[in-house]
Amino acid sequence: MPVVRIGFIGTGIMGRSMAGHLLAAGHTLHVFNRTRAKAAPLIEQGAVWHDTPGDVAAASEIVITMVGLPGDVEEVYFGGTAAVPAGQGIIDRSRRGTVLVDMTTSSPMLAERIAAAAAARGLAALDAPVSGGDVGARNASLVIMAGGDREAFARVQPLLGLLGKSITHLGPAGAGQRCKLANQVAVAIGMVAWCEALAHAQAGGLDPAAVQQVISGGAAGSWGLTNLAPRALAGDVAPGFMVKHLLKDLAIARECAAATGIDLPGLATAERLYTLAAEKGWANDGTQVLYRLYQASEGLAAIDRLSPREYCELMSMLHPSADDGWDRQIAADLAAGRLDGLIANSKAEIEAGLAVPLETILEEAERAEGRS
Repeated sequence: MPVVRIGFIGTGIMGRSMAGHLLAAGHTLHVFNRTRAKAAPLIEQGAVWHDTPGDVAAASEIVITMVGLPGDVEEVYFGGTAAVPAGQGIIDRSRRGTVLVDMTTSSPMLAERIAAAAAARGLAALDAPVSGGDVGARNASLVIMAGGDREAFARVQPLLGLLGKSITHLGPAGAGQRCKLANQVAVAIGMVAWCEALAHAQAGGLDPAAVQQVISGGAAGSWGLTNLAPRALAGDVAPGFMVKHLLKDLAIARECAAATGIDLPGLATAERLYTLAAEKGWANDGTQVLYRLYQASEGLAAIDRLSPREYCELMSMLHPSADDGWDRQIAADLAAGRLDGLIANSKAEIEAGLAVPLETILEEAERAEGRS
């Protein structure tokens, strides 16, 4: 493949490794990152630094972006902010014929908007988010899901092949993002699954590390159980993918689901659990930190350590309908004395978070006991 002038914007946890593969393959690399220090290793290897995303675009034939949030994507492509003034975004500064590839997990609607704006200026745009985390980025084994113009995809596919092992064109603009959101729904619910499985094993007196090795080789196996569960069990919460970024993805997935009229209760449960993790100060940790919520010293197993609001959030999350019996679960906790301190100090606050008054819950518990 001939040498290509590639622009790479966003050299964080994953972007730095991805850009490094392109540079190692002999291509000319032009880079920008909000924090220049994060691009320093690439610069030392021969990448050319630019002070703005627009300057990178003007120097490149292919521009790849790997930034954090949809707002960051919008800023670098369209400008109009203090950091990227009007007229200095990627679309305004790119030369006709340039292919723009956004590999950030972002909004399908934003991907469609970028594609339309790019086409109006003689450019082509692809949305090509990835799965595989920091390990996949380092090992060039990412799964890449692309949407957009098929000819543009064919043009950049050899470059994408330097970054991933599976590269699929799924349809028009936005299709890559929609596929990635489906991926994130599966990932998030799967994280809850293996956390609960290992917590269940540990509560039963088993070594969770031994259980992880056994069940990861069977029908319960998953990428998260194989790669992230051992980190969690070792207390390693260093981010390959941060909690705050997964929450961003889940929020986009929830909005898209609402727009199509589909109800996703598993997604809702995972989002609420990760929100609780973020509220505990773990937003910048890796997604495997969720396991801490299931450890007696940290979270769900130690009900008496939860604040009243957290307790009510937890119960309504696990049992979204009173018909599911979460009122009787609260009654059982009350009867066992697990909530004595909370009730004594914060009865009004707890009641404010419940779907029904505490007195009604207790009366229902008494009636249930009489029927048994």
